[in-house]
Amino acid sequence: VSGEFDDVVVKVTDEFKKVGFGLITEIDMAQKLKEKLDKSIDPYMILGVCHPGFAYEAIQAEPNIGVFLPCKVIVKQLGDNRIEVVSSNPAMLMKMLNNESLDKLADEVAEKMELVIKSL
Repeated sequence: VSGEFDDVVVKVTDEFKKVGFGLITEIDMAQKLKEKLDKSIDPYMILGVCHPGFAYEAIQAEPNIGVFLPCKVIVKQLGDNRIEVVSSNPAMLMKMLNNESLDKLADEVAEKMELVIKSL
């Protein structure tokens, strides 16, 4: 997408809120790498988003689902006001647990995440 990095991060967060997801974690990788290694990278944010209802259902169906929670979204600066937004595919990740009761739920989460990405 085009725009200012911080504005895109806010837009991504707002769009996820519209479909019931909340922001649980926010990791500024550029800041952390500068702080820990004194290395500089372009703006790079890792967002952890979660839909509480889906998370509850997933934990009920599979207690080990927490290894995939929250869903990850990255926002990274490409240059010239171009920003890339990338998300994990929760349906693919959850299928790794071989729990058929998660399949429908995972597909619903993936659909909502895809809607957000396409809306940007």
